[in-house]
Amino acid sequence: EQQHGIALLERRGKGVTLTADGVAFLRHAQAVILEADRAEAWLKAAAGSTSGAAAVALGVSIEPSLQLVPAVLDDFRRTQPDVALRLTQGVASALLAGVRENRLELAVTRLPPDFEDRDLAVLPLFESESVVAARPAHPLAAAGRTITTAELSAWEWAVVGDASQPAESDASIRELFDAHAQPRPRIVAVTDSMFELVSMLGSANLLARLPAAALAHPLVQGRLVAIPLDRPASPRYTVAVVHKASRALSPAARTLAAMLGSMVRSRAGAHVV
Repeated sequence: EQQHGIALLERRGKGVTLTADGVAFLRHAQAVILEADRAEAWLKAAAGSTSGAAAVALGVSIEPSLQLVPAVLDDFRRTQPDVALRLTQGVASALLAGVRENRLELAVTRLPPDFEDRDLAVLPLFESESVVAARPAHPLAAAGRTITTAELSAWEWAVVGDASQPAESDASIRELFDAHAQPRPRIVAVTDSMFELVSMLGSANLLARLPAAALAHPLVQGRLVAIPLDRPASPRYTVAVVHKASRALSPAARTLAAMLGSMVRSRAGAHVV
């Protein structure tokens, strides 16, 4: 505090609490400690110590969690039987924060429109697009015509995100409506589970923006449909493997990243005539 002229702790008679700057700095301190623990674990492994099981902390956003990551897991388990995968599903902003703070070694996620990669290494996998989804009985789905963004804003919406971070949870809503200078709709539900969202959409006249690939998933197919729009629901976006540029990946994490890239390439090749 003296060296940098900033107050991190607020000292009172009843105890010590963090200042706002202290809360912000805490994330950096935790990241340093996690990286130090990881370095010590590497040293023990290199020296032949068997204490502690190897693990890869992997973050996954909605779209790659539907098909890509599950398709790779069996092969990864066969080649890395002693490595545990610690999976976290979340929105892109939360996953990228997890990578930057060393809570996640890898993230397979959609890259947000405001993505900055100055401190991150990025391996693009594929491009995709989203749709506005609803149950088949929704009035907009049964309208028999294309729907305008203005009409979408009049309906209630549900989103996948962190309920404790509402400003982040409606990022996809902002992207859809702000770009067309339309008022944002009312968000009535925020959930961290895509399948909970599907359940809500199937039982109420709500709208949500989902990856187009989600509608083909066996647990979703037939339960939800894409609303025909007069313009795309969003620009195409990139799904990529992301890790911290300054952090050397563990051998298991490098293997997993390579398998994800190989799976995408093999699927692309399967569609070449």
